[in-house]
Amino acid sequence: MSDVDWREGLMRTHFAEVLARESACLAGATDGAMLAGWRRRVVKELMTPRSPYVLALRQTGDVPERADFLDRWRELIAETVDRLLQSGSTGDIPWPPAQAPKADVDPQKTAVLILAALHGGSTLSQIAQDPWPLNAALDIALAPFAATEDDSPARTGTSSPISNMNP
Repeated sequence: MSDVDWREGLMRTHFAEVLARESACLAGATDGAMLAGWRRRVVKELMTPRSPYVLALRQTGDVPERADFLDRWRELIAETVDRLLQSGSTGDIPWPPAQAPKADVDPQKTAVLILAALHGGSTLSQIAQDPWPLNAALDIALAPFAATEDDSPARTGTSSPISNMNP
């Protein structure tokens, strides 16, 4: 087996592990508080260097397999978002707003936003070695779900870990 084949097999293993965990965790999210627990767990995973989540999100390996992995994860998130919106279990913030009909909320777009926040936020957090960028990205992506707010300290002034990153 070549080194490339071995690495691609390892990536498939990470993809499968992440999808199995996400399927179980997201299926159990029935309200904003449970979604907050999911968020804390995923942030912890993405801040652990050898976590399957970190390894699965690396920009290596077979592009179609990575695309399939991300598409399947997006679908798990979209199903959860749709379930929470349909049940009205989105936390204390009325979502969608009264002036917008519920039909205007697109669980697929919301899932893409959450996945983009996970991917981009984790990249910035790994570089900065600080979970703040990931939490900031998730704050925006999960804004409709009031119980998911970031529990890390607020940043002020120029103390942002992004501005402190040096090549």
